Amino acid sequence: MEVGMGRPRHSLYLIAVAAAGALVLAACGSSSPSKTSTSGIAKGGSITYALDEDVAGFNINQADDDEFVLQEIMDQVWPSVYVTQPNATVALNTELVTSAKVTSSNPQTVVYQINPKATWSDGTPISATDFIYNWQAQSGNPKYKDVGGKAFLPAGTSGYNQISSVTGSNGGKTVTVVFSKPFADWQGLFGDLMPAHIADKVGFNNGFQTFGPAVQVSGGPYEIQSYSKGEDLVEVPNPKYWGPKPHLSKIVYRFILDDSQDAPAIQSGEVDVVNPVIPSVAYADSIKSISNFTASVLPGLEFQHIDFNEANPYLAKLAVRDAIALGTNRTQMIQRIVAPIFSTVNPADVSKAQVLNNRIYMPIQPTYQNTSGSVGAFDPTKAKQLLTSAGMTMGSDGYMHPNFGPLKGKDFTLSISTTSGVPVRQEIEELFQADMKAIGIKITIQNYNADTLFGTVGPKGEFDLIQFAWVGSPFASGNQPIYCSYTNTAVCGENWDHYSDPKVDSLFDEALSDLNPTTDASLYNQIDALLWKDMATLPLFENPVYYGWSTKYSSVVPNPTSVGIPWNAQDWALKA
Repeated sequence: MEVGMGRPRHSLYLIAVAAAGALVLAACGSSSPSKTSTSGIAKGGSITYALDEDVAGFNINQADDDEFVLQEIMDQVWPSVYVTQPNATVALNTELVTSAKVTSSNPQTVVYQINPKATWSDGTPISATDFIYNWQAQSGNPKYKDVGGKAFLPAGTSGYNQISSVTGSNGGKTVTVVFSKPFADWQGLFGDLMPAHIADKVGFNNGFQTFGPAVQVSGGPYEIQSYSKGEDLVEVPNPKYWGPKPHLSKIVYRFILDDSQDAPAIQSGEVDVVNPVIPSVAYADSIKSISNFTASVLPGLEFQHIDFNEANPYLAKLAVRDAIALGTNRTQMIQRIVAPIFSTVNPADVSKAQVLNNRIYMPIQPTYQNTSGSVGAFDPTKAKQLLTSAGMTMGSDGYMHPNFGPLKGKDFTLSISTTSGVPVRQEIEELFQADMKAIGIKITIQNYNADTLFGTVGPKGEFDLIQFAWVGSPFASGNQPIYCSYTNTAVCGENWDHYSDPKVDSLFDEALSDLNPTTDASLYNQIDALLWKDMATLPLFENPVYYGWSTKYSSVVPNPTSVGIPWNAQDWALKA
């Protein structure tokens, strides 16, 4: 979920939606996230956005709540120093801070000047106290405690764990951050700034888990007015917001967990914006037939993948994981699923559909490399040989029979899980199931609703194989919580797979402190090459990110990164 790495998409902070891009950016900026003209637009009105899952809680920085859908909701509520743009770069949010400058390289020091007008919706000034709290809560340092003396449970600690101090001056409006060692992706820090004066009272871990007054405090253009579980969440303009006022009087996030219901909801006027987990051709065709509605399909920082739970005695064997990878016809998935989606909007975009051979970088990024080596190609013959070498014998029923472990003498059976109600994910599972049958592995499908899959099954390791998507940001450092050794729970809270490689840990530590864009990208690609060598996870394809919206609105701009399409919702407006 989900801005460091990204987020799972249920549709993970990574948020259940992820490999992050690693564009190294300038040391400071001066542009606001977005500006729009007021000519040709009406004041007021509402818009309804269909979300494909409900939220687990309301603290996007907390491990259990780190979901892509929550990030979309919080885009307009908890402010970020830098805002991720649609082209995977970032822009300084000058409504929150008037400047952010690296003032020293030894030690690396960043000074932020908070906008003098910046104020939380309850009238409390946004100050250095907020920066200090957000750092401490996400630092992973055991000396900092949540209310009741509990350890903080952040979604990730990358970068925050390299800060030695955060101090305030100038009445709390100047923030000085000093790093214990350099951090290349410092611009990814202090996103989704949460109100310290509230969190300090109600608690970081549990204080934002249910809707109430704490959740309603905003530092952005909108605030959350109401929430009905399983139905909708409503945002209205924050009356204390000091920047340009949003145009719409209401944003409704409606939870529609079955993508097939999007088209009827659009036709009936109940929904104005959609962004399905991953659309089917039937879905895209049903939207295409609706008048006064437009659609866009973009490659982005989101990718589908299959994870292996190495706590399983069979999946703990590298030969078995390699066999599964070699036996999976990823090209067929591209031809059957991805290419047709691109062609539904623009046939010329079919060339953008390709097998994914990197987890850290996506093909739209210049730092992308094919790091898959010999295990990136489809080779079912070699896959069967590897299963035999791992101690299995082909049975007369066409399935491998392990000569060891709990399945000794029985069909080698594994389960795969994903979110229920998503036809394309079901198709991925069925294609995978057929591929595995061809090499002698019996696959059973056990799907769950998003809350269960990402709230229980994944985090608690209650799976053999799990399929979902990560949604990334421009900062590759956000990948660390997913792939660093699972035993380091303070840092690697999103490693659900019991994966561990000290070489990967060491390279992440080196990359996080490397300030040279060229060598930094090289280090992350070395990490991904090791992830292939270890067969940590199996990347499938870069997601075709589908957006649809009513043409009666202006300034709706797709953003295929971890912030999603509401990144500039303060600019959305009804056309006059």
